[in-house]
Amino acid sequence: MKFLLSVLSVIIFSLNSFAQDINQHPVQLLSGPMVGHTTSSEANIWIETDKPAEVKIHYWVESGSRPIERGVANGRTNEDEPHTGVVELTNVPSGGTVHYELEIDGRPIRPQTIQSFTLLPEEDSFVDFKVAFASCMNPSRIPLQPIWTQVAVFDPDAFFLIGDNNYMPNSAEEYETSESTVKYAMGRYHRFLRDVPGLRTVLATTPTYGIWDDHDYGPNNSDRTFEWRELSLDLFKKYWPNPAAGTSDTPGIFYSFKIADVEFFMMDDRYHRDPNNAPDRKTMLGEQQLAWLKDQLQASTATFKVIVNGHTMSIDRKGSGEYWANFGTEREDFLNWMFSENIEGVFFLSGDWHVGSLSRVDFSDEGYPLYELISSNAGVHTVEADAHQYSRNRAVTGHNRNFDGPIVNDLDVYNFGLLEFSGDENDRSVVLKLIDHRGEVRVAHLLSQEDLRKM
Repeated sequence: MKFLLSVLSVIIFSLNSFAQDINQHPVQLLSGPMVGHTTSSEANIWIETDKPAEVKIHYWVESGSRPIERGVANGRTNEDEPHTGVVELTNVPSGGTVHYELEIDGRPIRPQTIQSFTLLPEEDSFVDFKVAFASCMNPSRIPLQPIWTQVAVFDPDAFFLIGDNNYMPNSAEEYETSESTVKYAMGRYHRFLRDVPGLRTVLATTPTYGIWDDHDYGPNNSDRTFEWRELSLDLFKKYWPNPAAGTSDTPGIFYSFKIADVEFFMMDDRYHRDPNNAPDRKTMLGEQQLAWLKDQLQASTATFKVIVNGHTMSIDRKGSGEYWANFGTEREDFLNWMFSENIEGVFFLSGDWHVGSLSRVDFSDEGYPLYELISSNAGVHTVEADAHQYSRNRAVTGHNRNFDGPIVNDLDVYNFGLLEFSGDENDRSVVLKLIDHRGEVRVAHLLSQEDLRKM
């Protein structure tokens, strides 16, 4: 009997110890690091852990012209799931490469990729820099996406993911479940994007900014009537360390920021959108977001003002309810306002269509040509129907399109966009490029600041 009691005591002790070990296992890094909003002296590093944790970023700055400088920044991941967090690096010496390492609850985390980046140029400076952008990634369908190797090779100073960054369930019926289930699934879709090989390296080495389109907001062609839009907005803000998300008066994911003498206006085309099938649809952006955009454009002193949206803004696609011109007179009114207010230097970036193209629309004799660079299909299959429909529907109703750049719509060819800004203060220009997954430049067009002024 004593022997059996002794054995039983050992078993109970072992089980208690095992349970205690499980409860006290070291915090795990689930996702990241990702470099978020960055300036000439500050940067945000985003991570996700499996439970709340203290986070330290140890970093050192290598400039090549002065002694190495070291620093450490502290932060914490959220108490509630998802346990995401941002560590802010401040007063970082400019002009060098920032190398960094993670420490979670006092435990060093071995990097899974290179962890270094360069601070962005000072606002209002006139320097050369590059920005890359992409849209339409479906990691569950295409887990190996070759485009990210080429993005890294072209080494942009900043990187934008502009919508359909992941593909959540496509039909509205799939969201007819509990809030906890929807929250769980949405969080995993955001996280799995950051596990894509190659993209992980881009995110850890390049200041990255995001907006959404329908597939990473909710079901296909979703709008303001989506049942879980507040939950989707909350999760997006937790997974994307952007400089802002909407305003104190107007919810959404829209924001703006500057790199050198260029200002980027990142739009939200889902949260306020009228349903595509509504008989009286009037708005894609919503009255308050549109008022914000006008205020920001009027106040901007940037040479180039780049409006970035998940879906096309200047181009029409016949037969589709998604394009901006299908929402009453909102687009016409905005563009007429823009030219009447003499807002110079505007062009557009967009995605969604699973092709790449550069288009020019001569909207008004009172303004200048509207250029829109579409980069889509970074990680989805372009099917023959998509390519054919896009080619057939490029005509713009009611306006003269006298320039059509090449279309990148080859089957199973992936692409990303690249903007190369250069020139002196009074002679700035940008080259708009589309590059495929083999590194071939498929589209290249030079725009000078004079091209985006009234004729």
